[in-house]
Amino acid sequence: MQKSLNQMSKEERIDFIRNNGDPKISIVMAIRNADTAQAMPPARSQLAENVIKERIKSFGFRVWSAEGEATTGPNARTADFQIQGEVKVKQLSAKLAASGLTITKTVLTSWTVKAIDKASGEEIYLNTISPKAQSWATEDQALAEIGKAVGDEFSKNFFLQHFNFSAQKINLNVAGLPDVRSARLLLRELRGIRQVLDVQLMADSGKFQLQLPEGSATDIVQEAVLKPLNTKLGQNCFALAGASGADVNVSFSGACAEAAVRTKLETAPPAGLLNAPESRSKALLKAGAAKTVM
Repeated sequence: MQKSLNQMSKEERIDFIRNNGDPKISIVMAIRNADTAQAMPPARSQLAENVIKERIKSFGFRVWSAEGEATTGPNARTADFQIQGEVKVKQLSAKLAASGLTITKTVLTSWTVKAIDKASGEEIYLNTISPKAQSWATEDQALAEIGKAVGDEFSKNFFLQHFNFSAQKINLNVAGLPDVRSARLLLRELRGIRQVLDVQLMADSGKFQLQLPEGSATDIVQEAVLKPLNTKLGQNCFALAGASGADVNVSFSGACAEAAVRTKLETAPPAGLLNAPESRSKALLKAGAAKTVM
């Protein structure tokens, strides 16, 4: 499943995350002076935090205020994860002999970052970097670049490696399919639906094993599977027929067994494109058209 997440477009990734718990992340970045002889008290760096927030938001996560940072209602939810970082900088000055001007640069001596699972208190990610020969003309430039570096770290490591998405396994039993060919065409359709994380054909009579996001399995099957399939076929061919435990039962209408309807199942664009982001559906339709021409 992780491989398929990495291959998603931005729109698909955001939609999938929102359907799987919609994790909320708060960010706290502190700046300290590496040279204790200079009077620079530790303080929050809003500049660095905002740069990190933009990177996190671009991956589909919601950015949340840190605990105690904002006035909230009694039912307000707290962040699921918190990114905490500490940046140490110092200022170096040098007088140019030729002009007599004094040049001051901000030098980064180290930065430490960690991610905390607020539910368990576990530190799920830690990293400390002591860069060499990195300096900037102003402190603001230094903090902006540091924020970008921290954001890049989490886009690669936190999202792709440290966040686990839950899934549920169900048995989808479709009664009334006219033949083996129809079952295999339905398998192809299920593989093209984004909310279906994995699917296996267990029996040619119409028994499938699906992995779905957490939530009501019957609601997901109805909205993400049956609704687009019926829209593709132009009539209500598939209908829920009850559920028990991990089994979700679906009936296929006998009226849809006629050749004209079954031809739509084979030749019309995949039902999964009906709920896909526009950029994704256009790309797939274009690719399909190219194959047809060839």
